[in-house]
Amino acid sequence: MKYYYLSTFKKSGFRKLCIVFLLFAVAFDISAQNRGDVHGKVINLNQEAIAGATVTIAGHSAEVNTNIDGEYSLQNLPTGKLSITVSFTGYNTATADIDLQNGSNELNFTLDRDAVALEPVTITAQQREQQLLDIPITMSTVGAQMLENTNTRTMEQLAALIPGLNIYIQTPHRPYFVIRGLTSDDLSLTEQPRVSVYYNNVPTSRYGMSVAALYDMERIEVAKGPQGTLFGRGSQIGAVNFITKRSEHSFGGYLSAGIGNYAMKEVEGAINLPIVKDKLFARASGIYSYQDGYVTNTSGGKLNGRNTTGGRFSATYLPVKNLSFDLVVNYQKDDNPGTAFMSKRYPNANGISDIFQYEASFDEGKTWYDKRELLGTSLTAKYYFNENNYLSSITSYYNNTVDTRWDGDGTVAPAIDMAEAVRTKQFTQELRYNFSVNSRLNGFVGAGYWRENVTRKYWFGPDEQYMIYPLFEMMNIPGAPPMIQPDGTYYPMQAIPGAYLGLPYDLPLPTNHEEESNYGAVNYAYDIFADATYKLLPKLSITGGIRITEESFKTSTEAHLLGSVPSTLGSLLGSAPNFFFAPIAFTEAQRDFVSLTYRLNLKYDISASSNVYAGYAKGRRPNVLQFNSTQLEIMNAEKVHSFDAGFKWTAQQRFWFDMGVFYQLYNDFQTGKWIAGNYLTDNAGRATSYGAEITAKAALLKYLEIFGNYAYIHARFNDEDSDGNRQEYAGKTFRMTPENSFSIGFNAKIDVFGNLQIALTPTYSWKSHIWFDDSNDAVPENPSLARLEQDAFGLLNVNLAFRLHNPGLTLSVFGTNLTDEKYIIGAGNTGMMFGVPTYVPGLPRMFGARLTWKFACKD
Repeated sequence: MKYYYLSTFKKSGFRKLCIVFLLFAVAFDISAQNRGDVHGKVINLNQEAIAGATVTIAGHSAEVNTNIDGEYSLQNLPTGKLSITVSFTGYNTATADIDLQNGSNELNFTLDRDAVALEPVTITAQQREQQLLDIPITMSTVGAQMLENTNTRTMEQLAALIPGLNIYIQTPHRPYFVIRGLTSDDLSLTEQPRVSVYYNNVPTSRYGMSVAALYDMERIEVAKGPQGTLFGRGSQIGAVNFITKRSEHSFGGYLSAGIGNYAMKEVEGAINLPIVKDKLFARASGIYSYQDGYVTNTSGGKLNGRNTTGGRFSATYLPVKNLSFDLVVNYQKDDNPGTAFMSKRYPNANGISDIFQYEASFDEGKTWYDKRELLGTSLTAKYYFNENNYLSSITSYYNNTVDTRWDGDGTVAPAIDMAEAVRTKQFTQELRYNFSVNSRLNGFVGAGYWRENVTRKYWFGPDEQYMIYPLFEMMNIPGAPPMIQPDGTYYPMQAIPGAYLGLPYDLPLPTNHEEESNYGAVNYAYDIFADATYKLLPKLSITGGIRITEESFKTSTEAHLLGSVPSTLGSLLGSAPNFFFAPIAFTEAQRDFVSLTYRLNLKYDISASSNVYAGYAKGRRPNVLQFNSTQLEIMNAEKVHSFDAGFKWTAQQRFWFDMGVFYQLYNDFQTGKWIAGNYLTDNAGRATSYGAEITAKAALLKYLEIFGNYAYIHARFNDEDSDGNRQEYAGKTFRMTPENSFSIGFNAKIDVFGNLQIALTPTYSWKSHIWFDDSNDAVPENPSLARLEQDAFGLLNVNLAFRLHNPGLTLSVFGTNLTDEKYIIGAGNTGMMFGVPTYVPGLPRMFGARLTWKFACKD
């Protein structure tokens, strides 16, 4: 009996299980049959695609952004009545109802703009097209219209439009990009940047590659805080991405020519050509920009000038519907006169010590120069599985050469004569898959490879009959005469009097000693990374990312005497037969490292036009391999723990406001320091920074827009290290970091006679006090000298434009630093090692005029 009941139970249980499974399968099939997708395209009234528009469904958590072609796809939605909304700052929001059916549905949108509206700008910081409102980090952007209205032509002008960003360029091959108080040195060729610089999503952060002429630009994006998961290993504290204009479907372009003071001449233009309708189109652009140096060298020639030639070619090929190829080839050549590293301590040949007379006296009979040549190529391929799921590949190769020669002491005496030559080859490859899962989880996963081969050669040719003077002063030898007399005259010391050294004989000093130091590095890295945003609730989303990097640095050094003339001074300093670079046979070292960076952010949408966000990110600057004379040193990786929070708000497409606050903790802070005659990277211990960044814009009237920004940055070294010991730089301020800075401006327009419009755009930017070294002290080798600092200053720029709408002509009359403010953009430099710091004066008042013709032919 028991057996019978058990057998019956098993049979009946199996039947029940089959019935449950069958019912579940039927229910699932019915559910699947009650689901559908909707896709479409978002364009403006000019039939142009709007990339980055936000597409949402009322009462649902689904949310996507339109891709680069303005297309979107919302997946796995319940059938029935749905209300879909499309929004993008600068356009009126559009909402449409749809009775969603099973399978695929189509719904297109056309967004219009009011006569009074802000400039729409697409953002790609999260590796997909979005609008600024959607991104849960502190970031800023400058669009093409703002660049044109403000006549922004230089990196320094650009920085004034972005809170928390400062850019200082003494020479084009050695710029300083500063975000939230952090900048970078490349003292070692293995040293990586803290701020990544990208051009069209390709890293160009090596110093000699990161500066380019601002022409034919679409926009500039600046992401602040650690951005390792988005921009890679070189973005410990932020990233700057320059996006140039893409080739388009229609014919058009522009041509511009300008003149100005200091013999300024400039020609610029671009042309867009559709070659095969809807299949192949190309764009070519170029620039020639020349301006005499604003500093006169009494020994001949000009300094701090500009002579730039650049060209760019881009092409887009669409072989089939879901596949695209974008090619960009960029070339720039700078053939500038030398940099005015000027001495404040010693007068020039005319007895003038004021550097703001813009008159230097450098070594006679020598040519100073800053030469740079850059050729970069990138190829981007994308294959779309649907509108929001696609595979992309970015391949790039850059070749950069730098040659520069400068007067290191900034005087007419031929004491410090130096030259540098850098050669860089860089290859990158990235594969990335962008995904959208059920239109709630949007992000990407991928892998990358980066490799660079870089060499640097330093040449040093001092005339020791003058080099002896600053050395004597550093040694505090009583009665030692100055290198330059008050009237500007100078005399050689042909031999060191034996009495100065306690010797019974004099030491002859050579005039033609030469030496050379060579450095090399082969650096490469492999990355795997992922970053995604998940819509937890209709108003709440979480964003997280991670990047794992394996990197390898191989570096080498070598130094030797050139020719047959040894250094007398080197024999006294222990570096004979050289003076500056102690001789060392070829030495090479290699080390490998693995790193992990990540981020986590929350965003809450207060409304469709405002939100608050908060997040944490870990940033890292890699270990540094460097040689201290003959010894290899390995510096710890610098780490930062960053906490950010902010608020973003827009209204009526006319008003924008955002505010971000941050708090950052640093360990093993890397700084530059003179150590035993070498300028090396040193571990300064712990540091802390905190602050706030604000941006505001308002289109008040059809013909009036105002804009401004403010940044507060409190960046200091901690009093104690992790072991409780007092730090060397305790309480010191980060270099090149104003505690307060702001910029304000407006764009006012008036129509005259219907076809003529006059536009006025003044901007005023101000920075508080700045240190140029982390020690915040006088020159370490000679404390009696002036500190390396710049007091607070402000710059007034104005652009006045006369526009004829037909035939598209614009005459711009512009001026920069109209109040002729006196300020410096660099201090210390090579001469600081010998107690002879030099200073580089900033741009004086500049003015000019430019005529631009824009032409187009729409289909």
